[in-house]
Amino acid sequence: MNSLQLFNLHWLCYAMTAPGNGGARYYYDGQAQKFFCTKPVAGREEPEFFNMVDLKVDVVESFALSEKLRIMEGESSFIVEIPRLQVSDKISVQLMFLSRFPGIVHEDDIRLVVEKQADAHGFVLDKMFAKNSALNPMEPYWEEFKFKTIQYYLEIYTGLQGIALKLIG
Repeated sequence: MNSLQLFNLHWLCYAMTAPGNGGARYYYDGQAQKFFCTKPVAGREEPEFFNMVDLKVDVVESFALSEKLRIMEGESSFIVEIPRLQVSDKISVQLMFLSRFPGIVHEDDIRLVVEKQADAHGFVLDKMFAKNSALNPMEPYWEEFKFKTIQYYLEIYTGLQGIALKLIG
């Protein structure tokens, strides 16, 4: 996997684990082959458009994306909205991963923290790996598992087999 594919997977994971009440929406433009997001602006009907690195897109591109979103429901649309995992899905993914490592250090504590996953970006396991060096040997396995699971959920939610490969390839 090259650097761009890895970056795209990180962005997809960020988009799919975004909190439900955050207001931002995440998309893929199949025609331009780019990810982007929209964020609401107080007092305005139209949202602002941001690219993958969270920079505002220029006025011309913003207008074009706005037009594409207007026809998104049509058969000729190139826009796909990135689905979000529910908190229960995030918990299930992490518990499924942990089930591969019975008897790990602080297993009960880790499971308890996972079961209290908040509606926030990312997975609580990511934060735990960053804070607890004793878990470092598991981190590469978690990253691989997480990205494969994100791809799987994307395919399930969109109903299109192979879409994840098209989005990150």
